[in-house]
Amino acid sequence: MARPAAFSVTDWLEDRWFVRSHLLLRRLVGAVGLALPVLVVAFHWVWSLVVAGTGGPPAPGFWASVQSSISGYYYTYSGNLFVGAQIAFAVFLVTYRYGEWERRVGTVAGIASAVVGLCPTTPADPTTLQRIVGGVHLTAAAVFFAGMAVFCLVLFPRDPAVATNTVPPGRRRLFLACGVVIVVALLAAVVGGLVLDEATRDAIRLLLWLESVAVFAFATAWLVKGQDLDSAA
Repeated sequence: MARPAAFSVTDWLEDRWFVRSHLLLRRLVGAVGLALPVLVVAFHWVWSLVVAGTGGPPAPGFWASVQSSISGYYYTYSGNLFVGAQIAFAVFLVTYRYGEWERRVGTVAGIASAVVGLCPTTPADPTTLQRIVGGVHLTAAAVFFAGMAVFCLVLFPRDPAVATNTVPPGRRRLFLACGVVIVVALLAAVVGGLVLDEATRDAIRLLLWLESVAVFAFATAWLVKGQDLDSAA
């Protein structure tokens, strides 16, 4: 990174710190995203075996232990992992500072992520209040994924902080592909909700797979975007 003549040593060190912390935030979002779908599934099943082995209720088989959605793990042994990941997303995104639009989208998506973690999905045999909270959860989840799609489709392919697009063409295509995957997954979830009955959706774990694909897509984009400024760091 070229240093103007008037750039002091203190300014230069502060700039390097900003670059490193900015990249770290990007990588943390990606790392948490990649880990979330795998951890909630694996931990719930493994902990069920541990509980059964120490005199607790019998553990279900692996497939029987798999929930119908990532949000469904709120009510399992993986509940703390799910809520913790959503709050982590919220903290990373709300504190994310780069271009003006990245700040705005990050703030909205971060708040939505916190709502997803704090307002659980609708359980079986819900009360009226639980239905309302579940509706808030679903709306916030849609906003969160929409925000991730905007990052991948609009903000990541072109750096808003510079006049000339410095993002390599290969990475632009990857970001766009990740954004398309997120949008297609969201649309497939809507179509599945309209076409399939609830029992069928739950039996094939439709929402879990679609959510996981969308999460892996935005996690990949954030991890790759976290490499962009390495030469400057």
